Amino acid sequence: MLEIRFAKLLDTDNIMKFIHSHWKENHILSRDKDLFLYDYQDNDMINFVIAIDNKNNIYGILGFIKSSNSNSDIWAAMWKAIKHDAHPMLGIELLEYLRNANNYNRLTCVGINTNTVAIYHYLGIYTNHLNQYVIINKNIQNFNILKAEDIEFIKQINFIEDTQYSLIKLEECELDFNFDSQDYIPHKDKDYFIKRYFNHPIYNYIVYGIYKEELLTSLIITREVAIDNSKILRVMDYLGDENDIVHVSKYIYQIVTNNSYEYIDFMCYGFDEKNLKKAGFKKVDLDSSNIIVPNYFSPFVQENIKIKFFADIKDISKIRICKADGDQDRPN
Repeated sequence: MLEIRFAKLLDTDNIMKFIHSHWKENHILSRDKDLFLYDYQDNDMINFVIAIDNKNNIYGILGFIKSSNSNSDIWAAMWKAIKHDAHPMLGIELLEYLRNANNYNRLTCVGINTNTVAIYHYLGIYTNHLNQYVIINKNIQNFNILKAEDIEFIKQINFIEDTQYSLIKLEECELDFNFDSQDYIPHKDKDYFIKRYFNHPIYNYIVYGIYKEELLTSLIITREVAIDNSKILRVMDYLGDENDIVHVSKYIYQIVTNNSYEYIDFMCYGFDEKNLKKAGFKKVDLDSSNIIVPNYFSPFVQENIKIKFFADIKDISKIRICKADGDQDRPN
């Protein structure tokens, strides 16, 4: 029989060994202990549910990432179980252990496998996929990352002028944002935000504040991605009033043109599509090859990719998911 429990700091090397042996050989989280601990250490605990025998052999793991310090919503990540005769449904046991835990609040997972969707539906869990929106740089003539058939149509953009609003790059000491006012799922607090975007050990994120007159009302987080001599900008997260993006998209586009980005894209769920259209974003048809806006860059795959998710909550209208949620924006 196996014991299913939350992992402790002492389990770190054993989990990393399991990732190497049963997830992917030489996976970055099986060899970069600093990154592993950055993502999953929680004081003397490791944010994994594990199935382990009395000889310290691990047969299953289910990682999760907290979005706040107290009563945290969590994202599931790195879910894998191997065969054990006494636990034929070990993967489900791990998931149910986490679902039923009193330590945490609402559970979501970004990047689920299409083959597991039926399982989530059987368990009464909502599933869908992220939408992708793009603004293309009109000044670029030859695209190496983007592929599109009717590029001129896609380049047609109209921006709203509104001098009440400004877009300002923020440093950590300038982060005077009311995180407690955000009534969306998952809830992200200030400590999570600082750790995730200002203190990431590998990626360089840029945080912009949207100000309405003198009041900071929203945050946009971006990251540059380069392939050979071409580069793009990605919106990785957005907190605050989603109407604000309509009034600052002109400034966002200036950043795109000033830095010769091919485009800026935004993968998300739960945002009002009308606002994004007003801001100049065009929705990507992920089932079509007429326009290709890649999502995988390490290694680079020039294809449209649907990022599926599940949300174990009842009020679907409150869900807001962005590209960097969970473990989706992680070095591979």
